[in-house]
Amino acid sequence: MGMRNIRLGSILGIPLLVNPSWFLLFGITTWFLATQFYPSALEDAGRLTHYTMAASSVLVFFASIVLHELGHSVVAKAFKIPVKSITLFVFGGVAQITREAARPVHELLMALAGPLTSLALGGVFVGVWWLLGANDHRPVDYVLVWLAIMNVILGVFNLLPAFPMDGGRVFRAAIWLVTGSYNRATGIAGWTGRGFALAMISLGMLAVLGRNVWVAQDLASGVWLMLIGLFLENAARQSLQQNRLVQELQRYRAEDLMHKDPPVVAGDLSVGSLARGVLELNPRVCYFVQDQGKLAGILSGYQMRDIPEEHWDRVTAWEAMVPSARLRSTARDRLISDVLLEMETEELLHMPVVDEGRVIGVVARDRILGVLRQAGLLSPVRA
Repeated sequence: MGMRNIRLGSILGIPLLVNPSWFLLFGITTWFLATQFYPSALEDAGRLTHYTMAASSVLVFFASIVLHELGHSVVAKAFKIPVKSITLFVFGGVAQITREAARPVHELLMALAGPLTSLALGGVFVGVWWLLGANDHRPVDYVLVWLAIMNVILGVFNLLPAFPMDGGRVFRAAIWLVTGSYNRATGIAGWTGRGFALAMISLGMLAVLGRNVWVAQDLASGVWLMLIGLFLENAARQSLQQNRLVQELQRYRAEDLMHKDPPVVAGDLSVGSLARGVLELNPRVCYFVQDQGKLAGILSGYQMRDIPEEHWDRVTAWEAMVPSARLRSTARDRLISDVLLEMETEELLHMPVVDEGRVIGVVARDRILGVLRQAGLLSPVRA
């Protein structure tokens, strides 16, 4: 999802985003329903009716996907886990939950909430169809039945133990409960997810080559199954890599990687006086900007390099710094894995380390990434 997302609004305080790739799926699905599916089911209706049925079906179904993701999000928020956004994209939808569950039962409930919501919606659409007379000759009947079937398929498909899908997370929660080890459970679930993904890719390839497999019986469905498999394989591989990163970082605490006692400067000093002769020797330099003995903000090499050098003498530390109101602090004994997660979530480059109300150092994001590169878990930075 590399393209810039479009914000539609928010639900329960959670931003609702649409990735431009979603419009491709909307167009293809609407075209297929309007030209292939609904004409064969309701032959007497006109083209306008078929396209109206198709567009309505797709829009309501994607609203159902939003509710599916909202199910995950509501449970996550109940366990005090922030949810950054819900995004619709070409493969459906995803809730960006900022951190993993602290307990396996929480993980289990969060994972089940989405599929159960979809299955419940399937029942709701069947119920509405029944209340309207359960006929088979009106456009609304076909739309309601299609929505019911698609929501049931969505719920059942997501329960497959293919991590990081919902069923894979249920599988991980079960292993976590049995073994007591989150890392071991993630490893087993991740490799199982990769196995499912490779099976999807293989079945899709067979369909593309003309073999009739029960999950994909033509070229289009074969290609789609391959794409889903590739997406899941990449997601599972990234989850395994992230788990290795977390295991490495759990060896360190904030005080192990912090820059101790960074230089303190006055806010009225120019950027030029702080940068010249320093950035060349220490591009990661970090100053604490002080105001009446208190931390007013942080000025790092990143901020100074963003300012054109010809303006250095006209810009003060006050103007260039990140103010303390936008900073998050951490305790000295906090795990670095948790520190990095918060920094990534809040898009922070530095985090002050506080002990008994006093700032004793600062953790830099690039220092943490340097540890991972040194361990061979991240690619080295190219000059």
